[in-house]
This record gives sequence, structure tokens and C-alpha cells, in this order.
Amino acid sequence: MIGMMYLFLTAMLAINVSNEVLNAFTIIDNGLAKTIQTFEDKNESKYSEFENALDANPTKVQDSWDKANIIKSESNELSDLIDSLKHRIVKSADGIEYDMDNIESKDNLDVPAEIMIVLGQGERLRKSIDTYRNLVLSQIAEKDSTLRRAILKTLNTEKPKKQTKGDPNYSWESIQFSHTPLIGAITLLSKIQTDIRSTESDIVSYLFNQIEAESFKFNKLRAEVFSPSNYILKGDTYQAQVFLAAIDTTQNPKIVVDRRGAITTFKDGRGIYSAKADQVGEVKWGGIITYKSPSGIETPYEFESSYIVAEPNVVVSATKMNVFYVGVDNPVSVSAPGFSSDRVRATMNNGRLIKKGDAYVARPKVAFKNAKVLVEAQFEDGWRPLRTVDFRVKPIPDPIAKVADLSGGKIKKNLLMAQTGVDAVMDNFDFDLKFKITAFTVSTLVKGFTVDQESRSDMFSTEQLRMFRNLKRSQKVYIEDIRAVGPDGVTRNLPTISFRIE
Repeated sequence: MIGMMYLFLTAMLAINVSNEVLNAFTIIDNGLAKTIQTFEDKNESKYSEFENALDANPTKVQDSWDKANIIKSESNELSDLIDSLKHRIVKSADGIEYDMDNIESKDNLDVPAEIMIVLGQGERLRKSIDTYRNLVLSQIAEKDSTLRRAILKTLNTEKPKKQTKGDPNYSWESIQFSHTPLIGAITLLSKIQTDIRSTESDIVSYLFNQIEAESFKFNKLRAEVFSPSNYILKGDTYQAQVFLAAIDTTQNPKIVVDRRGAITTFKDGRGIYSAKADQVGEVKWGGIITYKSPSGIETPYEFESSYIVAEPNVVVSATKMNVFYVGVDNPVSVSAPGFSSDRVRATMNNGRLIKKGDAYVARPKVAFKNAKVLVEAQFEDGWRPLRTVDFRVKPIPDPIAKVADLSGGKIKKNLLMAQTGVDAVMDNFDFDLKFKITAFTVSTLVKGFTVDQESRSDMFSTEQLRMFRNLKRSQKVYIEDIRAVGPDGVTRNLPTISFRIE
């Protein structure tokens, strides 16, 4: 859009249109300056996220962090070069006491061509852009062709192809700066700066996502053993899952059990260990789990566990997961083999345990504080405690904001126009929870300016739909300041989602 406006204004200058046309260039350049600042702020935020990830896992993040710093340095250097060219052009035209905010020689056609073409600064800029583009592309895998094509298009410095055999052999710089008024040249250089900062944003996000896809969300690795129950009946089969907590499930660790040798059965990165229960009493077992770290070093972790083979005893397990969530009903089954359901009861601290038929519903109160479930059975002489079971208590996770079941990326304009609003979706969460979007803002660039439209519900407002109708191909639109309320009554601030129009 900015490029089309630039061409239009240049054509109007050729027929000696008034200074109002020149002032239009100033308006566009001011809008570009705001866009550049927006990208710079966004990039600084991403670099800050990078640093946090580096502190949590230096071994894994260091290489990507070093690459991001190179991109940052080269982006700043290229942006500074463009700034220096702007100042040089204006100073040459207006004199030593020039003012970049109040350019006098806006219609000067000679100085831009002299500096950028005759003195070779345009060629210097083109080569710098080429070097920067090649650096960026070297960080992107060949399989990520969409991003590569976008960068090639954004930072294109190819000279125009001849339409006929007799056409002049124009260079990129001659097309950009020959017969271009001074204010037009300044605006064009601002547009290139915008492209540089936009590309920097894309590649830094790409580098961060590459390490984020497999980054650990914790600062300690520990071998864990999980079993649906540590109490089984004689003659049954004991089964346990042996895994490394928060491990990358795309690779299986090597697990060796002292009594059985290497484990060969895995499910979601967890080794499945089975042993026949052939005698009553406590059975201790353990072994070594070896995990290959991101740096390629194999690190062993010892683990041990035990289970009880017994006559009828108690079994307590959450029916959906091994944690309770605040703000929802958590179904829990409580049973004690050898006792009928009317002779078994359960209570819980940090909340309430409500009996519904033969099952229970747990309603925990305080997140991040364990809840203890006490199970009692009725003997001939009264009620006796059988076992206390600990459950972790967590808050309900945040939902994901989506439009047309998409959380960002490319979207067709007609698909976007067909949507009624923004949805809050609970991905990969076992409970059937409903979150309600209560507000969000849609923003995009219109003629170089950022335009915001707010909705106070989950529906697109009339103004937002009108904004969608005016979107152009490849234009970005952002949905931000998204707020949602769940069954716990807590307002959540959800991350911004962005779309590019196909």
C-alpha cells in the first residue's frame, strides 16, 4: 500500500502538482517512523524473552542467542546506515543547519540522484541489503520455504527486467532514486528501514521458536515413577510408568531396571515396567534412566520405588488426571477392595470432597497447596483410617484465543470476514470448560498509521468488520488486549494473535 502511494505521488510530481502532494510524503514518512518504533519495541521484548530462556538453559539456548545477537547487530548497523543517508541527503539540500522534522527542499530532484547514484551510495545500500538478506536466509531451514520467500520478496534488490530489447539497463538504485524528489527519497529509505525491522522481528521470532519447540520448562531433571496404584491384589499384575519428568517426548530415554534389564516398551516417552505379583509384602525396585541432554551428553539418573502386594486394601485415583484444578468439579473414585461403598468414606483438606452416588467430586480451594484425601473404612468396632493420598492443586490453565480455529498465521480474507468473533479454546485439557472472551482490540496499519478498534464482547464490532473489508493481500492484522473469564471468575489476559491476509 505504501509502495503504491509512493508511485502515485511520484507520478503526480511529474506533472507539477502543488506542495500538498509533497506534504503527503511527509505524512507517510511520519507513519513509517511510528511503525519502525513499534517493531523496535517488539524486537526488544523478544530479545528479553531470549535472555530469560538463556538464563534457564544456557547449554541449549546459547547458539540461538548468539545468532539472534548477530541479527540484532546487523539490523542496527543497516538501519543506522539508512539514517546516515537520510541526514546526508537533507543536509546537502538544506545546508548545515538542516532540520529533519522540517525539510525545506522537499521538491529537490538533484540531490537524491547525486548522492545515491552518482556518488555510489545507492549501490552501497543495495549491497548492504544483499548481505543482510543472505545472513537472514542462512538462519532459516530450507523446509521453511514460506518464510524464506517472504524475506526474499521484502528485501528484493534485483534490477528490473527489460520489457523489450531496446529498454535501458536500469539498476535497482537508479529505479529507486533517479528523478525522485528529496522527500520521496527520504520516505523510500524509511520504508526500507521498516522492512529491515520487520525482517528482524520475523527471524528473531523464528530463532526463538526453534529452541522453544524443544526447550525445557523447568530447571531440574529428575527420574520419576508413576503407577495407577501402589497397592494390588495377589495374583494381579503390577504396572508402572518410568519416565524423566518434563522430558522431550520425541525421544525415548534408555531405562535399565535392576531386576529385569532394559525396558523396551514405551508410551509417550515413558517406559512401561511390568512385574508379576507373586508374593505378599513390599517389593522394592529401581534402576538407571539415561537421557541425552541438548548438548549431546548422556546423563544417568538413578531411581527407586516400591509397591505393596497385599490382601484387600484401598485404592484412590483421580478419574481424569493426577491433579485437582481450582474452580471446577474434579471427579474422584474412592474404593477399598473388601468393603462395600456404603462402608467407605473420604474427606479432604484444602477444599471439599462431595459424594455423588458411589463417586466423589473434589472442589479444591487454594492452588499450589497440596490437598490430602483421607479414606476411612467401617470395621466392626467403628471407622478407621486406611490411607491418606496427596494431590497437587493447580489453577485452571489459560485458554488459547482463536479465530476460525486459527491462533495466528496466514488467513484468507473471506474466511476472516465470515467469522463472528474471537473464541477462547482449551486445547489439550480434559475438562469441558467454557471461557468467555470479554474484550479485545483489532489493529492494523492504514496509510502508514496504526488503527485500533475495540470490542467489549467476544463479537467483532461493526468498525472491526469494516476494517477487515479494507484489508489488502499480505497486510497484517493484530488481535490484542484479549481478555477472557472462565468458570473460576478470574479474568485472564491472553497473548496477542496476528494474521497475514493471503
